[in-house]
Amino acid sequence: LRAIGNIVTGTDDQTQAVLEAGALAVFPSLLAHHKSNIQKEAAWTMSNITAGRQDQIQQVIDHGIIPYLVGILLKGDFKTQKEAVWAVTNYTSGGTIDQVVYLVQAGVLEPLINLLSAKDSKIVLVILDAITNIFLAAEKLEETEKLCLLIEECGGLDRIEALQSHENELVYKAAANLIEKYFSSEDEEDESVAPEVTSDGYAFQIEENGAG
Repeated sequence: LRAIGNIVTGTDDQTQAVLEAGALAVFPSLLAHHKSNIQKEAAWTMSNITAGRQDQIQQVIDHGIIPYLVGILLKGDFKTQKEAVWAVTNYTSGGTIDQVVYLVQAGVLEPLINLLSAKDSKIVLVILDAITNIFLAAEKLEETEKLCLLIEECGGLDRIEALQSHENELVYKAAANLIEKYFSSEDEEDESVAPEVTSDGYAFQIEENGAG
């Protein structure tokens, strides 16, 4: 596992050789392994694969790996969660709009937002990056309002607002930027808009009974 992980830190072509050898087929069982250090190594390896090309990200999706990463974000040990956060953020950074939509539909938002309470400033910054990337996709779909609503519903707005008083300057600036750009006019709009909005036809919605 460590050897494979080291190879995928290389070029996209080296990563492709690992994928073509069929390595992804074993990752669901590795990401759900009873030993947390195996989970951590597997999540670290995934973070280097999701930093690759969009077709490589698609292979991760096609092998059913995303629900396992979401599972780690929900209930893994913290060291493994950190690697899964990197995997998700790299994915949101390089993925297509459709791939980012799939990630949201797989239920990534709530566990990602819950980890904003972590004491590790670096990971908080990486999560804020992921949220920003998801908003960029939502903007292109003209679904920013819907995404704001989803984030509010899982307590995300409160958590991001709380980060504005964080001791780390980069964290509070990143949080303030998110609030200013996407949530500053929410209060006025909420009353008039929210009751009219239904989930039908939106890309950004969460399946009621997600994969698991």
